[in-house]
Amino acid sequence: MFILIVSIERHHKKEVFNMKNDKQNVINDISDDPSLIFKLIKNGEYEKISELIDENLVDVNLVDNLGNDVVTRLLKAKAYDLVIPLMKKRNWNVNHQNNNGNTFGHILALDNSIKTIEIVDLLTRKTKFLPNIKNNNGETILDRAINNNYLCAAFKILEDKRFNSIDVSSFKRLIDVSINNIYYGKYSKLNNLEIIVDNLEKKKLNSKMTDLINNISDNMDTIRKDIVNNNSRILDGLIDSHM
Repeated sequence: MFILIVSIERHHKKEVFNMKNDKQNVINDISDDPSLIFKLIKNGEYEKISELIDENLVDVNLVDNLGNDVVTRLLKAKAYDLVIPLMKKRNWNVNHQNNNGNTFGHILALDNSIKTIEIVDLLTRKTKFLPNIKNNNGETILDRAINNNYLCAAFKILEDKRFNSIDVSSFKRLIDVSINNIYYGKYSKLNNLEIIVDNLEKKKLNSKMTDLINNISDNMDTIRKDIVNNNSRILDGLIDSHM
């Protein structure tokens, strides 16, 4: 029995040693070649990445061959629990654009997972975040969120005081996904309209958008009645007159 216990203890110590040794190997490898982080992401070795984060050995601004930084690659891999601590790094370039001109926010706008609600909130609270950046296709984060029918991200961007890069075409698409569809009841549509208009009224917009928002505000009572009656002809007419 004594021999068996000693054997088990030795085996356990060997396992612990191997685990520590493996961790040290990963640390050494990353220290020699930081780009290996992308291999770990590709292979889904998130436990090792978590250890590297704990050791403060992850360069958040390192980019892959497509120009995606480490935080964005982890977001693409839906490794949200790793994304959040890395977003809090002070040296992270939150506005970095990949080869297609997409920022972290542009990629986030295409993800409608529940976990991303927390990430969107964290993103908009970053003091250096620039929500008006356009990608190579001329799309803002708002445009991407609208095109993905992801209103949570769209509304968070609208609420950001720094955001004002919206034109009439983008506004029309926003109205289409938040009001002119079958997915919302009439009171949800009214709520969506008020969120949109209230936020845009506070912003310095281009002349066409300023005029459009003023016209909508002036006719809000009539527009509300129209929507309650499952109609949006007045709102649509105002938008079309500014196109």
